[in-house]
Order: sequence, then C-alpha cells, then structure tokens
Amino acid sequence: MKNRRFIQILGSAVLIASMGITGCSTTGEKETEKETTKETTEKETTEDEEDLCCCEFDEDEFDEDYYYSSGDFEITSSNGELPGQMDYMAACPDSESLDWEAYPELEDSFITDLSVIEDDDVRAIAQSYADQGYNIVDPVLEFEYGNLGGDWEYQFLDGFHAYLDGNDLCAEVEAFKMNEDLFNYFLVEYWGLDDPDYYDVTDDGTVIRYGDDEFYAEFNRETGIGVQFYSYDPNEAVG
Repeated sequence: MKNRRFIQILGSAVLIASMGITGCSTTGEKETEKETTKETTEKETTEDEEDLCCCEFDEDEFDEDYYYSSGDFEITSSNGELPGQMDYMAACPDSESLDWEAYPELEDSFITDLSVIEDDDVRAIAQSYADQGYNIVDPVLEFEYGNLGGDWEYQFLDGFHAYLDGNDLCAEVEAFKMNEDLFNYFLVEYWGLDDPDYYDVTDDGTVIRYGDDEFYAEFNRETGIGVQFYSYDPNEAVG
C-alpha cells in the first residue's frame, strides 16, 4: 500500500470532519429507510454508529479512490520547487520497492528513546508530548518508508508523529522542521486551513496559528517548526 502513514493522517482528518458535522458517519439513505421503523431498529442503529466511531482508523474500510480524487483532498505535486524545500525535505522512496509486509502495526512502532530525533528543538517538542502521555512513532522507520509527513513525493527530514488514545481525548500531533513557505503549503493550504470562513488566524509575530483548539496548524518562526494537531472526544463521537 502506498504511503500508509499518509492514509492514516487523511483518515483521521476525514473522520474528525465527519464527526464535526454529524457526530458520527451515517448515510442519508439508511436514515430514510429506517425512519418508519425507528423504534424497532434503535438498538441496531446505535450499534452501527459505535462501530463507525472510534479512536483508531480502519485502513481496510478506507476508499482511496474516493478520498484521493475528491475536492479538498486532491494531491498536487510540489515538484521539489518550493522555496528552500530541498533543505528540509527529501524525495520519498519508491513505494513499490518497499516491503510493506514488514511494516509494523501502529502500536508496535512507538518508541521511548527519543535520541533518534536529531534536531534539538524537534526532540524537545516530542519529549513534551511524551510527558503528556502521547506515544511517539519511530521517525527513522517512517522516513525509511516515506511516511514522515509531506506528500506523495517528498517527506520532511526532521520530525515526528505522536498519538494520544485516552478515555476522554483522542489526538494526533505531527511536528516538522521547515520554513514558513513549506508550512503554508503543507500544513495550511494542503488541509484547507486558510479558509477564513471556517478557521481563525492568530499571529503574535513569533507563532502563527490557523484553526481552533481541536484542529490547528501553527508555525514558530524562532524554532522553525511547524505543528499540526487534531483531536476529538471519543465519548461524544459514539454518544
């Protein structure tokens, strides 16, 4: 499977977006069909919703053809030509040449030794999330498989992903060393956070942030690190 890591990120964003609109993923057709027998099928509907909403994203149920060809998730190559791009990024390996059978499940890719993160500022941020109970994914493994953030063709050289799977909060964080042009392209425009009708922008001169407390991207001009964060309450998702 090409770029499993990107599929996980995109699946998380799609899942959160759907919950923000409906509270859970259900189709209009099913709701219409069940309208006349609501009382007798209430239990069945509840079980269906619980199956669809959870902290983990089911790759087997992800329709790549649909999401990769639809609207906001259309992928456009940067061609390695963004300002300073090749100072912070590298070309992804040929996905077809990789042994995806050897790629571990997410929970088996977590690490406790953060010394593998070479950049001091990135490692400090990773440690701060680890101290909060987040699991840090092995960035060396992700880089080997072309999954360390970016797009289909280029990935960041320094960064990490972190997950929090809690009773009251499920969250995912990604942080990478970059410049502001790359931040605007990969973390803001790429995810539609530059739409003023939906997302606020704050800028104190050092940190610029797009989004809200549940879904945002921010860039620290002093450290040169871009962060993207998205979360949801699993209790509300299945309620």
